[in-house]
Amino acid sequence: MKRGRGKFCPRCGTQNNVGDAYCIKCGYGFKGRKKKSSLKSILILIIILAAGWIILRTFLKKPIIPTELIDIIKNMSASKAG
Repeated sequence: MKRGRGKFCPRCGTQNNVGDAYCIKCGYGFKGRKKKSSLKSILILIIILAAGWIILRTFLKKPIIPTELIDIIKNMSASKAG
């Protein structure tokens, strides 16, 4: 392999061919990295939405979990128990 061609493994630093899907030394997968970043993005979005919900409910001086939802859950629990 000529120097300057290829890609380096972020895990072990070994130089690999451009088309390699896995590192020739440690087996690191070059493909599929976008799934982790999109999963991370989804998790961040969920955290932001939850924080926004809490801030909004606090600003409106309402309980974070609506009382209607609590009543529905209590009714469901009571019907299953009895």
